Amino acid sequence: MIRNNDIVSPYQIAMITIMTVISVEVFSIAADTADILGTDGWLVIVILGIINIFTAMVIVRLNSIFPGKTIAEYSQIIIGTVPGKVLTSFFAIYLIIVIAYVTRVFTEVVKMFLLFRTPTEVIMLSLILVSTYIVRGGVECVARINELIFPILFIPFTIVMLFGLPNMDFSNLRPILQTPPGKVLASIPRMIFSFGGIELALYYIGFMKEPKKAYKSLIISVLFILLFFVMVIVFCIAAFGAKSTTKAIWPLVMYIRGISLPGLFIERLDGVILSLWVLTVFTTIVTVFFTASYSISKVAGTREQKQYVLPLVIIIYYLALQPGSLAELYEWGNAIFPYAVSAFMYVVPVMLLIIAGLRKLEVKQNEGN
Repeated sequence: MIRNNDIVSPYQIAMITIMTVISVEVFSIAADTADILGTDGWLVIVILGIINIFTAMVIVRLNSIFPGKTIAEYSQIIIGTVPGKVLTSFFAIYLIIVIAYVTRVFTEVVKMFLLFRTPTEVIMLSLILVSTYIVRGGVECVARINELIFPILFIPFTIVMLFGLPNMDFSNLRPILQTPPGKVLASIPRMIFSFGGIELALYYIGFMKEPKKAYKSLIISVLFILLFFVMVIVFCIAAFGAKSTTKAIWPLVMYIRGISLPGLFIERLDGVILSLWVLTVFTTIVTVFFTASYSISKVAGTREQKQYVLPLVIIIYYLALQPGSLAELYEWGNAIFPYAVSAFMYVVPVMLLIIAGLRKLEVKQNEGN
């Protein structure tokens, strides 16, 4: 049940979705897709974008049946109290792992390109601790920070990306559409995590007064993410070629580093963009962190989620330190996230919607608020 000061607008739903999904994945998405499909890497993103438009519709429909409630609450109505709490517990575990993964990837990027001599532990702990301030402020603070940072990041980022056009050779994008359809479809499971974060709408739409207004917001969000990812992939391959893009750990950073603007008072554009990107990862951690603590509060049956924030810091910090190297971290992610994202973004919403339909469940608007 939502309170008057815990209201999220349709625009904020879009901002939360975009900021959460793009996050750190944008650094490596060009390399990942080029490694699988070469110059046709953008195809799998387009296909996933189309799939996730339908996923967004399922999520909004499910939340519209139970206005004013999140998946942590209406899952208990649909499948029973105990199974619902078990599902929410698994969701919380998944979210905690996501925070640890994002924190560690972000730390590796910052340590390599910005804070060379700063210990990994200091960077990680600083990021996690600062995020707790917003998380303890509640869903309204989370929504507002996403809304605030979106234009600060994406307007300058898009302008900088366009400055790299002179460095591109669009012949590097050939051959086009030469990959067998079977290989393209087979690449979908590996790239599912690229859109991971849309499933958080199962929670945040529950804080809207009129959930049905989220249809437009989520669809626009998915289309924006699709176009943004395709732009990054196409620009990186056009600049470096598919083979060189595949070999790079973070092609996007290489692309920005290659931009030279004579007479510009800023010598390193990559430093500026990465500094701005700190805000993006910060919002992602805040958004997922709040969702995890909120999930735990619903499992425990407590009204507030604040008391679970600081204990989670210890767990997240410990998990983030476990991978011994960046390669091990990515192995960890590839082993967990394709299955976890598939379950929570596709299987769970569809199954809950089917069961709710079979049981003819519906909560009236005035009951949800």
